[in-house]
Amino acid sequence: MRKRYLLFLFVMLNMCCTILLQAQSPYDDEVCLDKTVKQLRKEEEKIKAAQGLNKTLMFASYLNYSDRTVDRVLTGKEEFEQHRGKYIRNIEIKVIAPYGVTIEKPEADHFNRFQKFANGIQIKTKDWVVRNDLLFKSGDAVDPILFADTEKNLWERQTFKDVKMFLVPVDGSDNLVDVLIMVQDKWSWSLNFSVQFNKVTGGITFQNFMGLPQSIAVGASLNYRKDNFYSVYGIYKYDNIRSSHIDIKIAGDYSPLDKGGSLRISRDFFSANSKWAGHIKTSLYRESANVPNQFSSSIPTNTFYNTQDVWLATSVKMPSLKSARYDLVRMILSARMKRLDYITRPYLRSADGTQTFIDRTYFLGSLGFANWDYYVDHSVYYLGQAEYFNKGLNGALILGFDYDEELSKRFYSGVQINYGKFIPKCGYLNSRLSYGGFTKKDSYQQILFKISEKFYSAPIKLGNKFIMRHIISADINLGFNRPIGRELVVNNQNGLRGVFVNYIRGTRSYVFNFETVVYPTFKILGFSSCAFMFADIALVQGVGSGTTLSQAYGAGVRLRNLKFGIGFFELSFAYYPKLRIPGVKPYSILSDFKNRRSIEQDNLFEPTILSPE
Repeated sequence: MRKRYLLFLFVMLNMCCTILLQAQSPYDDEVCLDKTVKQLRKEEEKIKAAQGLNKTLMFASYLNYSDRTVDRVLTGKEEFEQHRGKYIRNIEIKVIAPYGVTIEKPEADHFNRFQKFANGIQIKTKDWVVRNDLLFKSGDAVDPILFADTEKNLWERQTFKDVKMFLVPVDGSDNLVDVLIMVQDKWSWSLNFSVQFNKVTGGITFQNFMGLPQSIAVGASLNYRKDNFYSVYGIYKYDNIRSSHIDIKIAGDYSPLDKGGSLRISRDFFSANSKWAGHIKTSLYRESANVPNQFSSSIPTNTFYNTQDVWLATSVKMPSLKSARYDLVRMILSARMKRLDYITRPYLRSADGTQTFIDRTYFLGSLGFANWDYYVDHSVYYLGQAEYFNKGLNGALILGFDYDEELSKRFYSGVQINYGKFIPKCGYLNSRLSYGGFTKKDSYQQILFKISEKFYSAPIKLGNKFIMRHIISADINLGFNRPIGRELVVNNQNGLRGVFVNYIRGTRSYVFNFETVVYPTFKILGFSSCAFMFADIALVQGVGSGTTLSQAYGAGVRLRNLKFGIGFFELSFAYYPKLRIPGVKPYSILSDFKNRRSIEQDNLFEPTILSPE
């Protein structure tokens, strides 16, 4: 009975629809047809526009590719742990073309015209360039940390679009593996163009020039300032000279306000087994004026100065810690000389104390221990790419002499201890405790105790489309017996973003930074992105000057588009309530191609004099 009733309702509904359709006038048919045609035309126009945009993006990506195709998730040594102790039979290096293939699909049946052209004029990176960066050889036992360090070093060269290491078991053997290292070349020719709120920049970069580990970059920018309308730059770099892991870099800049150049020869601690590291840096610059920020008037300086920085360190295993638990702990012995010399200058110190041009040289030595292990994470301070953070305990004792033009010769002593810990389902915590001070005759001067806490939370899911992190930092700087002109300073570098002048000063400072970041899990026009809001609060106490509260609130976006060669770009707006600094507006627009607030992997290798920064 129920089935018959439903059937009756269906028949009646069908008859009503038929009567309504038959009653529709020819004019209504024409209207419907006309609407349908218009809709089809609109859809066709949208499709053509989308195709045109995609072609434009693709063409731009060919001209300006400077990063890998895929944000490959790196896990560090854990990825190679299953092969620990097995012996390496063969090592094969395979370098694939920049376009039309990927490491997952290294062979292609056909290429489009531009891919053929681009690959045809590319000079492939020599196999020995990759082999020179390997920290293992045939016949060695697999050490996961050395494989992870090799992968990390290849990425940090920033000369390949993609890198992947494969360990393949040998048939018929339980303790042999073959190693295949695949890298995808960057295109050697890269046009760089960017429009920022303060300038327009264009240039050309030659990566892996002539298939060798060298790069050349030249460019120019038009600045939105009458007093510094243009600037030009040039850079030459050669990596890993003769497999020594020594790099050389020459750079030069020229603009109406600044002109000069620098030379750097360096060797980093590139693995847990590297025995020594060091650098030699020198520069010569002439500065006509100082620009505190993009919205401030320039301050005439007319300085001509040169710098030298020499550092040398050695690393040895700690003999008393032989267990596997402490296998990555190293003892570090280092020495450093840093010199700043002004050939010409307007004065030693400005009347308001915000600018100093004081000759200074210091000689420091340090003895410490370092944990060579690290955590790998993604989408914390950057977008997608692998980020490395300290793991475990590191410490150093620093001693030396400081030759200061104002305060003469003084003995310096300092201690720094750093601890990094990842807490599952909570986040990563990095703690640092530091002390530094000077001894002159029977008095202690310029003493500073510093406590620094940095934390980022584990990712929090917001539905299926977004994730969120909280990034928190707190810095307490306690100064004692600070000489005049050596007060603690709070600025962009150490707490109040967008403030570039040394106007906020005292003997003690308490700085708190809070940032909430939301990352979409989808891309818009090929852009990975995130939006963030921040609050910076700085409380400064000074002798006779009371207490000063400074604040910065704002928001911004970070972008990443590998097809455009944008590994990272940040644009933010900051507002400063009740900020009273001469020549500084109560707001600032900031842009950068690096996150200046990220936690850098630092094992206290290079001794330096402690400062609030």
